[in-house]
Amino acid sequence: MQAAFRNQLALAVVACAAAACSRESAPGGAGPPAALPPATHATLIELEAGFAAAARERGVKAAFLEYLGEESIVLQPGPVRGRAAWTARNDVQAMLEWLPDRAQMSRSGEFGFSTGPWLLTPEDAAVDQAEGRYLSIWQKTGDDWRVQFDGGFGRAPAGAWDSRSREPLLGSHACESGDPVPPGELQLLDLEISGVIGGEPHQDRIGRRLAATAALFHPPAIEGALDPAARSAALAALPATLQYWPMGAAIARSGDLGYSYGLSASAPGASADAAYVHV
Repeated sequence: MQAAFRNQLALAVVACAAAACSRESAPGGAGPPAALPPATHATLIELEAGFAAAARERGVKAAFLEYLGEESIVLQPGPVRGRAAWTARNDVQAMLEWLPDRAQMSRSGEFGFSTGPWLLTPEDAAVDQAEGRYLSIWQKTGDDWRVQFDGGFGRAPAGAWDSRSREPLLGSHACESGDPVPPGELQLLDLEISGVIGGEPHQDRIGRRLAATAALFHPPAIEGALDPAARSAALAALPATLQYWPMGAAIARSGDLGYSYGLSASAPGASADAAYVHV
């Protein structure tokens, strides 16, 4: 949730990463240590609740430095090293609240995401509120969970926070466990749906990659395009020549959940003025 950069552009497609699905390997996959309770989709809701509580109690900067991983990436507005970015900046002089409305954990129980609305209320009553959508990628190392990626976008308040769902939609493990492909494979997929190839526009190729349950989020639509008609309309509004420049990716040990991110522009020769995330 990028409160201080709420005018940035970002794109998040929440879907099953098709290239990371394997239908040949046995289900299951490595899980967390036996001494610990297994991580579930609900674990991500609890983690976000703790993260949000830390921001309220100790300040936004302190919370991010507590929860961001050592190699984390945040959008400010382009992808940068998270801990360095938050160490260098001043604290946010506002109340920042957020709540996940969907979350999914990998079958291996060490990798997942949550997304939902956020609300920024400045301490100065003369400064307007802002609301937006965030995406957090969580990963477990040892006994600790840390945010490995944080991004989002915002707008002037228009009711998204007040009408938010109190019952998060939890993942369905639509992909089976299997050997994970190298993360770079997800970046190659980004390039395959980038720009115009063989006369076929970006919208047609990304449309084929969207899972049936995908949600497409693009500013200023915090609520997202959730049904086929809304997704088609959202895609049609994007440039046919939309270009992606992948910058990073990661995949769960179980191979059923991954994400990629990078910069985007309206055409190959245009300046990159937005960031994207595909899950």
